Order: sequence, then C-alpha cells, then structure tokens
Amino acid sequence: MTLLDRALCRPCIFCEIVNGNVPNKLIYKDDEIAAFEDINPAAEAHILIVPVAHIRNIKSLNSEHTSLLEKMRLKGVDLLQDRGYEPQSSKLGFHVPPFNTVDHLHLHVLGGEMKSKYRKLKYETGRMWYQDMSQLQKDLERQRKASQTSRL
Repeated sequence: MTLLDRALCRPCIFCEIVNGNVPNKLIYKDDEIAAFEDINPAAEAHILIVPVAHIRNIKSLNSEHTSLLEKMRLKGVDLLQDRGYEPQSSKLGFHVPPFNTVDHLHLHVLGGEMKSKYRKLKYETGRMWYQDMSQLQKDLERQRKASQTSRL
C-alpha cells in the first residue's frame, strides 16, 4: 500500500481481490498465495501471483521468504502450462520499487507474445525496474548463506 493510499485510507486492491471483495477475479487461491489475471495484460497471458499475507514489495523480502517465492514460481509455471504456454519461453518477475504500481508483492507471469515494444521493455530482464524471479531467488539464497556464515 502506498503512502498516499494509507493517508487516504484506501485499501490495497490486491488484498481486496485475495479476500474475495472483488468478485470473479481469483483463478487460484490457497492459504499462502492467490492468482488472478492482470487487468491490463502486457502479453497474451498475463497472470499475477500474490502472497495472501500483505508483503509490500521485493525490498521487503528476506531469505525466510524463499519457500513462498518457490511456491509462487511453481504455480506460475502450472498456470502457464494449463494455458498452453511453455515456461522456458515465458517471463516470471517483479517490478522493483519505485517502479511497481501496487504496493503488494506480485509476481508477473507472462506467456506468449508481448502486446507492444513498450511492454516488452517494461518486463525486460536486467533493467533497473524489473527483476527476474530466478535472479531474486539467487540473491535471497546468497543472503541466507551470508547470514549463516556471519552467525558462525
């Protein structure tokens, strides 16, 4: 939730979707994660996967979140395959603050052709505004190993 949202007492739209307050949006939900279609898809398939618990963004993550991220990744792969897309040719990643539009952690799961050159750039791996899921997982694993070493 952004500072403006908090100041204006606006609820997080993703929390509203997860809690069922926005009807007919969820395509998957369990105790930890939920999935729904992006309202402004950047590709043929554009699914968002969010944690049920409100986590602000990728800067709020630490090594304790690795199993949650893996669960999000696996569900993204399953949903892409269910729609006929190959996970190897798809994109899974996050926008990096301040380039995220909703302050609730959300994994972009993109399959098929991008809808425009601008959209392709917006979700391009290696840019300062977008982090690929696999890179984030590697970074958190390095963080976990570093914290273990410092405790020794």
